[in-house]
Amino acid sequence: MNSCSKEISKFDLETDSLEETDSERHGAKTRRQTWASQIDFIMTSVGCAVGLGNIWRFPYLCYKNGGGAFFIPYFLSFILAAAPTYIMEISLGQYMSAGVVHAWKAVPIFQGLGFASQIITLYSNIYYIVVVAWALYYIAVSFTANLPWASCGNPWNTERCFVTGMTLNHTVTDCETVTNNSSVFNSSSVMINTTECTSPGSTFPPVDAVVEYWERGVLQMSRGLEEPGRVVPGLAVALLVAWVLVYLCIFRGVRWTGKIVYFTAIVPYVLLTVIFIRGVTLEGAANGLVFYLRPDFSRILDAQVWIDGGTQVIYSIGVGQGFMITLGSYNKFKTNCVRNGLIIMVINSFTSVFGGLAVFAILGFMAHETQQPIDKVVDTGPGLVFLAYPKAVTQMPLSPLWSVLFFMTILFVGLDSEFAGVEAFLTPFMDRYPKILYKPRNRMIFVGVYCIFCFLIGLSMVTQGGVYLFRLIDYYCASGLVLLAMVFFETLAIGWVYGASRYYDSLEMMIGYRCGPWMRIAWQFTAPLGIFWFQLSTYKPLTFSDDYQYAPWATALGVFFTLSSISCVPAVAVYLLIKSPGSLRERWQALTTPELKKHQLFPGWENTNYKWSQYPHHHGRQNLMSSIDKTDSAEIIE
Repeated sequence: MNSCSKEISKFDLETDSLEETDSERHGAKTRRQTWASQIDFIMTSVGCAVGLGNIWRFPYLCYKNGGGAFFIPYFLSFILAAAPTYIMEISLGQYMSAGVVHAWKAVPIFQGLGFASQIITLYSNIYYIVVVAWALYYIAVSFTANLPWASCGNPWNTERCFVTGMTLNHTVTDCETVTNNSSVFNSSSVMINTTECTSPGSTFPPVDAVVEYWERGVLQMSRGLEEPGRVVPGLAVALLVAWVLVYLCIFRGVRWTGKIVYFTAIVPYVLLTVIFIRGVTLEGAANGLVFYLRPDFSRILDAQVWIDGGTQVIYSIGVGQGFMITLGSYNKFKTNCVRNGLIIMVINSFTSVFGGLAVFAILGFMAHETQQPIDKVVDTGPGLVFLAYPKAVTQMPLSPLWSVLFFMTILFVGLDSEFAGVEAFLTPFMDRYPKILYKPRNRMIFVGVYCIFCFLIGLSMVTQGGVYLFRLIDYYCASGLVLLAMVFFETLAIGWVYGASRYYDSLEMMIGYRCGPWMRIAWQFTAPLGIFWFQLSTYKPLTFSDDYQYAPWATALGVFFTLSSISCVPAVAVYLLIKSPGSLRERWQALTTPELKKHQLFPGWENTNYKWSQYPHHHGRQNLMSSIDKTDSAEIIE
């Protein structure tokens, strides 16, 4: 409550404090940027929405939940919850022409959503780019004749190491007597975890060379979160390069970023297409595709299939974090946000399906070569992108080439999402101090300081124990329960407090026509009810592996991370109710009355029975836009 109150004070939620800022915001030297074209917005939004989940998590869930039959719950969730929520976020940013903090002045009592989004976005920016750093590292080591994870005998390998084709257990001869969960050191002095070693001569199960390279060569994993160890130099350099790339792509604003994403958003599709073409020409690829797409309609009766379908489509489009509100805020007021939102969503879903085709063609080949069932060579999770596919490419001709292409795909989809995340976090600050931060030179400095700050914090996740922290933040801070809770509150705010019918009026002002009942029903009923069900059904404490479980204090830390964001929603509501003058009824009415500008008021609003007309201090001469003349308003609408 105290931390949220400080943030409220920092941004100053009082209406009067924004009058000067709004007039300054539209001055010649501090005018807020807009997208140069709608294509720029669509490309950037596609880059934001398309991420690691499209390339790996969707295909995994598809084959796990009935193959082609999984498309039924996925696309029903798309229609009934995901697409309406996605359009709602884009249109809210566009309607309010402000970042995620000030955008929720449309429903003042829910302004905590803006602060919660800022905290979630900060967590996301710090941890998600670590995946980009891992991809950069693998790209760098792939420029070699022989991939480092394709053989044993390297400094990071143990006597347990084997490559594909070796099936016998190895006998450890240099293992001193140790107890369970202790460490064993080999000649390279890199720690490994073991629970099997009890005495010299113990027989260990073999460990794939790919796994040893990932855990011992790249991550140099310690025994757990409680042992952070030292910073891994190679990963630290990769993380620095990743942040430099992000800075160079966003430091000049959305018009510059809008041009960069023509490359970063299109190249992954080119690379995926190349990988797909190569994959389908390999022996065994057809088996992989059949395994991926074969429908098992009996699974439709399983509730878990519907839970996985709903959560996947919600997670993959990036709602609940404020990204799309921010990107939408740079649209011109009359942009057709409904059409653009549907286009982006269709592209995102197509990418999920196409990514699965590319991945499972390769995995079918790998299963053929290793004589294993496909479900034994594939799994889920961001870390396993760096296990299953690297193993597959070692069995392909020109394996370094295919390794570079695959990890370049991971690099670009990660960078696109990071662009949107950084812009989403910085925009509310620039909206709050436009006279200072809208100046190009000041923006460059501001973005640079933020990138350096995030890099320094992110070093904690490229230590020897960093992967444990990465998983903790991924689970508790920026996915799962947190995002579902955010979307649930958003649909309540727009569907019931602002009012779905009233929001249709707002949409009509922007796009020029009235939408059918589909989105209104979704905002009020299907989306919040479905998301609430997903919340109750999906939560369970985080586990890392069979060999390592998070301690209770680590779980408590994760819960604290979760509450640090979503608790801002009720905390800000209580703060505003206490601070506002008048009776409780008057406070509630005032805090559920949108704070709008002249160009946001639909024609004839004075003659409606909407409660907006009961509070002339919000929309009369004391309106936030009352100092802006018709010319300024027209410029905003253009």
